[in-house]
Amino acid sequence: MKAPSDGYRRGMSDSELHPEPIVVASYADRGEAEVTKAHLVSNGIAAEIVDEVEGGTVPVDGEMGVRVLVPAADAEIARQVLDS
Repeated sequence: MKAPSDGYRRGMSDSELHPEPIVVASYADRGEAEVTKAHLVSNGIAAEIVDEVEGGTVPVDGEMGVRVLVPAADAEIARQVLDS
């Protein structure tokens, strides 16, 4: 059996050990988000797409659009990769 992580031994909660993913980019369409995700993955950064554009068209007021998320621990490096 695997030993508990240091975080669990120190009494950290699951949300502290696994924070919510961070949005590093947002687009009006899924195609641009797919290119960004591929760029991040090719640089060793796990990424996922959340598409909240109803019907896959241009977002309307109140919609978040198509977002690219990464683990919180990778957010800074992901932004650096996207800025380069």
